[in-house]
Amino acid sequence: MITLFQITGSSSFVARAALECAGARYEVVDVHPRRRAEAPGFAAVNPLMRVPALRDGDVCLAETGAILLWIGDRFPDAGLAPPIGTAARADHYRWVTWCANTLHVGWWPIMAAFHFTDDESARRSLESRGREDMARHGDHLEAWLATREWLAGERPGVPDIYAYMLVGWANYYDDITLGGAAVADHYARVGALPGVVRARELDDLDERLIRHHPDLRGGRPVD
Repeated sequence: MITLFQITGSSSFVARAALECAGARYEVVDVHPRRRAEAPGFAAVNPLMRVPALRDGDVCLAETGAILLWIGDRFPDAGLAPPIGTAARADHYRWVTWCANTLHVGWWPIMAAFHFTDDESARRSLESRGREDMARHGDHLEAWLATREWLAGERPGVPDIYAYMLVGWANYYDDITLGGAAVADHYARVGALPGVVRARELDDLDERLIRHHPDLRGGRPVD
């Protein structure tokens, strides 16, 4: 049995959505965002105690991109990863890695500038530069999706689910939109996948990936 360590409404959403799209049997351990050491077995799977983290038998995995690549290979019949050795497989690696190394990281100056500096003016500068970078990232994604439905190959895969989550985070900001019509259409296509719909329901998220009940995680109050 696969165990997913998660915080609902966090980046662990994409791991849960991938497992749902794969038709996997799995259980979840809801990690309290402020008391992570209380989650049984969590530190053994990821000593940094960051989500998502996954245990699959003797395999322990952390890092979002690595978990998604594992799920794609672990459930080949689900078609979430193109065949090895194909051009589509190269795009699969490219876009999972780009989401992890560029688009995901690109959110931190905007969402969590306080982690980098205590200086208010410096935080504003970081956030401003982050928005400029995010606009470029959106343009890059738009150009790729302008001529194709999915990021890698002819079927939706784990890079699409990852990009869906990261694009959806823009809904928390009135002044940020990633890409244009092609990105918006891709977001709608991925959001309609049954596994993604189910993951949103489980994570208490609406179609914009905004929490229905911001004061709850895993159905329990955050205090």
